[in-house]
Parts: sequence; C-alpha cells; structure tokens
Amino acid sequence: MIIVWVLGLILAYLIGAWDQHWFQAKLLLVIALTGYQGWLGKYGKGLAAGKRPLDSRTLRIMNELPGIATAIIVVLVIVKPF
Repeated sequence: MIIVWVLGLILAYLIGAWDQHWFQAKLLLVIALTGYQGWLGKYGKGLAAGKRPLDSRTLRIMNELPGIATAIIVVLVIVKPF
C-alpha cells in the first residue's frame, strides 16, 4: 500500500491536481479508507483474541462502507463535479 500511496501522490503532483476540489475530496476519502483499513486490522486482531464488541448488524453495515466510498471516488475522478 505504501507504493500505491507514493505513486499516487507523485502522479497528483505531476498533473497539478492539488488545487482541484474533486481531488481534495478524493484524497480525503482515500485517507479515510486507509484509516478504516487500519482500524479493521486492529479489530481483526481483537476477534482473534476472542473479543467481539460489535454486533453482526453493525458489521454488515460497516461492510458496505468501502464499496460506497470507492464508488464515490470513481465518480469524483470521472465526472470531476467541482
């Protein structure tokens, strides 16, 4: 994932995307997804240790978040609404 982050930031610099609002929104969502992945890794370790603080309904809802965020990112990149 580090390679993807580095290459993505280099590409953003080369095309001058830093001042475009669609890119800033996309970057915010990508940062949120990265944090979400880190939290899920920690949660998975807790599950392996026998802890289960969230119920199954909450986990099913949380399962949809990355797909929704990815769809929004794709729309931002293609449509560039602002």
